[in-house]
Amino acid sequence: MEKILIICAHPDDEVLGCGGTLLKHKKLKDQINILFVFEGSSAKNKNNINEFNLNLKKREKSAMKVAKYLKTNSVKFLNNENLNSSSDNKLKITNEITKHIEEIKPDTIYTHSSKDLNIDHRTCLESVLISTRVNKNPVKKILSFEIPSSTEWSFNLYGTFAPNYYVKIDEFIKSKMKLLKFYDYELKPFPYPRSTENILSQAKLSGSAVGTNYAERFEVIKILN
Repeated sequence: MEKILIICAHPDDEVLGCGGTLLKHKKLKDQINILFVFEGSSAKNKNNINEFNLNLKKREKSAMKVAKYLKTNSVKFLNNENLNSSSDNKLKITNEITKHIEEIKPDTIYTHSSKDLNIDHRTCLESVLISTRVNKNPVKKILSFEIPSSTEWSFNLYGTFAPNYYVKIDEFIKSKMKLLKFYDYELKPFPYPRSTENILSQAKLSGSAVGTNYAERFEVIKILN
């Protein structure tokens, strides 16, 4: 059994970035743990506390439905203020992630790419890298994923996402689309990147690169052999 830890910014990122791969881990009976770093609501509802609370509960409810479907071992919400890139907030987040990694002792971490427009996504990766520099239980594998409407919208400002690790998800694509329905309020009609048509097309494109019908692609941060 492999211990998996997904460290992502907001509820929905876990499905968009690596939902099919998580379903594969579920089938293999690996231990799946999810850590959500930011609340993802305050930026849209700074002046309306009621709307903020309603949106926060809605996102957490959706995340818990996904977690139940995946039969996760643990789910944790840190609920840090999103879009806050202050030094104090980064230090707080890094300490929280470090503590969580020490508790879970994961073999593999899935997290965001540095080539991403969303500052919360980049902060996640930076904190993961700091947290895993020196650790009593070295993480064997760290892989970064892409998020539709975020990674590609950076337009190479932070570098180009260069996938070099692919996971075949042919038998899991239908279940991934089912998981996405738990976050249906985050989806919009095509040609918006977070549309069912585009997400399917992206999985097909990734699969065609490695000779399969559907795949999810990642960028290797490190692999300890």
